[in-house]
Amino acid sequence: MPSTNTLTKLASELARIDGATVREHEPLAKHTSFGIGGPADVFVTPEDVRAVQELLRTTADAGVQPVILGNGSNTIVRDEGVRGVVIRIAGTLGRIDTEGTLAVVEAGATLASVCFSCAQEGLSGLEFAAGIPGTLGGALIMNAGATITRIDGDAVDFQYRHSSLREVEGTIVRAGLRLEPGDPTEIHQGLCDTIALRCAKQPVSLPSAGSIFKRPGGDFAGRLLEEAGAKGMRVGNAAVSDKHANFVVNLGGATADDVLELIEAARDLVYKKFDVLLELEVCVLGEGPK
Repeated sequence: MPSTNTLTKLASELARIDGATVREHEPLAKHTSFGIGGPADVFVTPEDVRAVQELLRTTADAGVQPVILGNGSNTIVRDEGVRGVVIRIAGTLGRIDTEGTLAVVEAGATLASVCFSCAQEGLSGLEFAAGIPGTLGGALIMNAGATITRIDGDAVDFQYRHSSLREVEGTIVRAGLRLEPGDPTEIHQGLCDTIALRCAKQPVSLPSAGSIFKRPGGDFAGRLLEEAGAKGMRVGNAAVSDKHANFVVNLGGATADDVLELIEAARDLVYKKFDVLLELEVCVLGEGPK
């Protein structure tokens, strides 16, 4: 872990990079869909690709591995926060360009904006993603690096809730999406239908991190959790949703410790009843209590 002096010096260096906004001791609860999480020692928002490159070069030179954060929608940040540097690629780096059936999208663009921008251009293929919170970069899995490299889609192994980009040394800054031509009205209707279905089945009115557990082979985590009696379980102000058992919601003022304790209790119920050990889908950031 970098020392306080190292981080203070590094924060000053990062603040000198054009297009980078730097804040120290920034509460990460403000930057997650769960509304939970302690501070980042150094929190940086880049405005463009060049700033991302400079940030990554500078942190690498200082021997600091930054955490790359998107919209914080599939993330639990521990109450103690994240030591070191957090680079948030969301809110900026959101440009969407289309040419024919190709959409070139920067990593900070929200999936919602990508879906509806492409629909406006008569590009179909993203209807399934309507209503999913988060950014394109987060959806593709971000890591860290400092040079611009192109990776063809055929070279990426996409699986359920996983992609080989997780193992690639680099940070996603943009992606090209090859879509299909379609009628804008029909595409918009498909997006609206998908959103309506999500609203009917998921607790969208309360803060959450989305699905907590991955789907086990041949079954559904939500079904196992419900059958095991997890629905309605509560620790502090964190609760397993009554609407969908694979969602933990923040009833107001929940802590990460509440959430993580509840997750383990729910996972234990499933293991005892079905001998199935559910695997986390959400990303947990930060160090636990000493």
